[in-house]
Formats: sequence, C-alpha cells, structure tokens
Amino acid sequence: MSARAALYARFSTEKQSESSIDDQFRECERIAQRHDLTVVACFNDAAISGGTTRRPGYQSLLSAARRREFDVIVAEDTSRLWRNLAEQSPRLAELADLGIQVVTHDLDTRHESSAIMGAIGGAMASAYRQEIGRRTRRGLEGLARSGRSTGGRAYGFIAACDSQTGCIEIDSGQLRKTWPNGRGGEPVLGNGPDQAAVVTRIFTMYAEGVSARKIAAALNADGVPSPGASWNRTSRRSAGWLASAIHGDITRGTGMLNNARYTGVIVWGRSQWTRSAADSSKRRRIMNKTALHSTTNEGLRIIPQELWDRVKARQKAVSRDVGDRIKVGQRRNAPGAGRPPKYLFSGLLACAECGASFVLRNRTCYACASWWNGAACANKINVPRTVVEKVMLDGIRQDLADPALIKEFEVRARAAMRQSGEPKADQRRRVAQLRQEVQNLTDAIASGMLRGSPALARRLQAAENELAQQESVRDVKRPTFIVPNIRRAFAELSAGIDQVLLHDPERGRQELRGILGDRIKLIPDESRTFLIADYSLGLAALQLPNANAEIMVAGAGFEPATFGL
Repeated sequence: MSARAALYARFSTEKQSESSIDDQFRECERIAQRHDLTVVACFNDAAISGGTTRRPGYQSLLSAARRREFDVIVAEDTSRLWRNLAEQSPRLAELADLGIQVVTHDLDTRHESSAIMGAIGGAMASAYRQEIGRRTRRGLEGLARSGRSTGGRAYGFIAACDSQTGCIEIDSGQLRKTWPNGRGGEPVLGNGPDQAAVVTRIFTMYAEGVSARKIAAALNADGVPSPGASWNRTSRRSAGWLASAIHGDITRGTGMLNNARYTGVIVWGRSQWTRSAADSSKRRRIMNKTALHSTTNEGLRIIPQELWDRVKARQKAVSRDVGDRIKVGQRRNAPGAGRPPKYLFSGLLACAECGASFVLRNRTCYACASWWNGAACANKINVPRTVVEKVMLDGIRQDLADPALIKEFEVRARAAMRQSGEPKADQRRRVAQLRQEVQNLTDAIASGMLRGSPALARRLQAAENELAQQESVRDVKRPTFIVPNIRRAFAELSAGIDQVLLHDPERGRQELRGILGDRIKLIPDESRTFLIADYSLGLAALQLPNANAEIMVAGAGFEPATFGL
C-alpha cells in the first residue's frame, strides 16, 4: 500500500496570480506520482509570506499532521513551506517525531543527508527573503532620487497610481481613478472631497488654538471622510477622524501637523521597517537619524509657510507646557518606557461598538477612546472609575462563589494531589531497563564469556548503583497532602480577591487577564444611559493558598456573565 500524501501550495503577495496555487498543485501531483504516493489532502495559502506561521492553510496542515492523517507532506520546494529557519528547524524535528516525511524538489527527509540539505535550503530561503527587502529599498531610493513616486499615500494628495497624469497631485476634488471592485477590477473616474481644503482647515484651526480632539470632533460632525476611508484595504476600522491622526508624534514626524509634504518637501528614508526574524508578519519601525533623501516641489505645497510656522510655534508651546507638568511629578518608570496604568481596570475595558479601549478621560471617569479623541464613536456614555471597580469586583466575586466552579476546583485540586504522589512513568521504565541490564550483564559474566573484562565490571557496578538509587527513591513513602476543607479555602481566596487586586494594580491586571481571558466589553443599553459589562470567566491562574504549587484551575468554559454599570 502506497504512503498517504498531503499537498501544500502557497504564494506570497496579492500581485501574484491566483493560478499559482493550481500550478503548484499540479507539480506536487507529479512529485507524488514519481514517488508512488497517494494524495489524500490538499492545503494552500494565498497572498501570505512563508516567513510567518500565521497561515490558515499551514496551521491546518500541521493540525492534520498531528492527527496523523497522512504520512508525507509534498510541496513544490521547501520555500513554499518555510522561509525562515526559526520555524523550519523545529517543525522538521516535530514532523520527524510524528513519523511524517517531507518531499519536495530540493528536500527529501527520507534520505540520510536531508538534515544537511534542509539546513542549507532553509538558510538560502531566509537569506533570499532578506535580499528581496534590500533590493526593494535600493530601488525605492533610486526612484526618490530621480524625483519619482516611491508609493505610499498622504491625505490631501492623489497617489501617482490613481492620478490621470501618473504623478502625485494635490487632491482638490478633481477626477481620480478608483477601484470599486478591488485592485483586480477595472478603475473608474470619479470626483472626491476637496482634501486639500480639509488639510488647510485643520492647520488653520490648530494655529488658532483649537485642540486636535476638537478638530477631529468637528470633522466627524460635518461628515468629512477620514484618511484611508476610500483606500484599498483588506480591513478597515469603523471609527472616523481621531486626534492621533492629526497631532501624531513630532519626533517621528507622524501625524498631519508634522507632514512636511504639505509644504512641498518630499522626504524619503526618514524611517524603515524591520521584520521579525521569527515571524515576518511582525515588524517594528526604526527611525533614522537623518532622512536619506529629500526634494522640494512647490507645485505640491498646500500649506503656506506662514501657517506652517504658526503651527510649529504652537506645538513647541504645548510641548513645553506638557513637559513642565511632567517634571512636577515623579515618574516611576525609566525615561521612554511609559507610565503603567494607575488603576486596576485601565487597559482591560473595550467599547463594544467600535472596539476601542475605554480610557480615563479624567481622574474619575472612563469613556470610549474613539469618542473622547474626536467623537468618532456614538458611545458617549461616561462611567465613574469607582463604579467600575465596585460593580466588576462584586460580580467576579459572585462568579467565584458559583457552586459549580467550586466543585470543579475541588475535583482538580484532589486529582493534582493524587498525581503528585504517584511515581512517574519515566521512573518506572528506567527501573525496568536497569533491572534488565543488570540481569544481562550478570548472565554474560556467569557464562564465562566476559569474565575478565574490567570495563564490563565497571558497567555492572554503575548499573547496580543506579538501580539501587532509583528503587530507594521509589520505596520512600510519599507524603499525603490533606486539605480538610478545599471549599472553605477557595471561598476565603475568593472573598479577599478584591483587596489583593487593588493592593497592587499592575499585578492585579495580569491576574484579571487570567481570570477573564479577554478584555471586558462595555455595551450600551437600549436607552444609551447605562453600560453592560460582558466578559467570560476563564480562571487560568487561581491557586490554592498553602498547597502544592502545581494545583491550579485552568478555565472550564463557563458562560459569559453580564453586569450593569
């Protein structure tokens, strides 16, 4: 009977053809036929890099492998499966332990030389991915130095790929190309809002003393589309204008008020993105000390120099005021590390309508961040911090007193105690192996074949010593853990949980994440007067006091609970 094979195909970007999957499967079928393999399953990932494990098809392939639904994985080449050694090496080891082979054009783990070939191929695939990034950046620098577009979009301008001239233009509401059905469809010409006028309005309002929050709220109230509202994205946020998109970060040059392009200065190379070596879907931004290249094109100026200078002057004044306020207090963390949340539920609350966090708008009240930072959400309800803490802790304490939960805790605690008193399976196997080895060596010496071997005598002595040690450990009477009243101990733990959590908010938040699993969603009621807290009880990290450290409760799938705020 021929071995069962699973085929895997993948291509990296949306610019590649969907037919690439079918082409790869056809080649995989030829490989399977050549090696007398029977295809039983097919898995694929479209427009996802092989440098990340966040691939649905790839994860389904691994899950099926762990269930041993096939014997061989077939791909066109190893780079389709992996493009980094950080994932390739441990995965090949896991598949080998499962007894599953990998067969491609450049690798066959059924051969003895596969370990060397796999390491070489994986290193080459990883290096090639990095080389693609280097070449891309080199090409972009060439475009920037020649005055051509390097891609990217900025509010107030029409990107070169969307303009009728093929060059970047100021967006004053003229005709532009749009793709109603995505980039794969046909573009059409249409008018849009006068984004250049919106940019001028933002700069003027800020220079006149209006805060970024109030500017965002005014734009949302007037129904002005937010940046990126019409861009071709795979995912889109529901919120509109936010204050952060306006004020940004002066040091990094982010935010509309810091974009020098509005004065006709086009900067390239101010920052660059570095992808994680272990997962290419994760990346971090690195700021360069100086931009690699900049050009000036007065034809792209939207903001007069006088208005730009007024905005910069106000930013400096605001920055000075904020700095003075910070110097008054004591910062607990190192410079640049950021201040940890001061209160227990900060960072754990989320708006159910827009997904944004519920943040402290002042010292006493929580509010939706999207609403507070620009009225980009309809959830305007404010809730006092003290009410959140009291109602949530009362609700969690009531849940912990649920008889079903206490019974589950008691069952698992007693099971953990019983398990701790039993000898481990590995220890029992080792004792049996040592006994057999001593018996074999004794028989060999008794037969006279190896009577005068010093090495054999030493080996026998070592085996006997280890056997005696293992058996002495086995014979030691293990202590029996006795908990007179597990229910009472758990009840005492639950009753005092609010004091423990409030005593150390930073640690308390970590414990709450273990108990609640995910963030707490705050849902407005029908009258939009009260909030309903929706969460699921997970109990990932509760431990009995004064008991074995291994006795823990891992969530048993309890139903979500709701409380009114």
